Amino acid sequence: MNLNSINIIKGQNLFSALMVKVKKLWSLIGFEAFVWLAGLAYLIFIHTPGETHFTICPLANLGYNFCPGCSLGNSISYLFRSDFLSSFHSHPLGIFALIIITIRIISIIKNNRRRHA
Repeated sequence: MNLNSINIIKGQNLFSALMVKVKKLWSLIGFEAFVWLAGLAYLIFIHTPGETHFTICPLANLGYNFCPGCSLGNSISYLFRSDFLSSFHSHPLGIFALIIITIRIISIIKNNRRRHA
């Protein structure tokens, strides 16, 4: 065996060890919790509340100014930016929705831990 083949074997072992950890993490989180976490990450890091952009929202595309779903996303995004008044004005149930989503994520992860423990 030469040095290059040893490095490839070490790299494969590192990759397979990484894949085992990723699979374990995926089984712990699950698909639904991943989707909820990805949505919240979008609202935290990417979404700018009140900004107009392309949307797939049918109400916004029909020209309505108020959409309960879009306003709920804006409200949660304002909450992550600590703008509580704008959050409440955007949608009064924003904080309640964030609490419910957080509880759901925690319950999914707890159930997956019990199942895979």
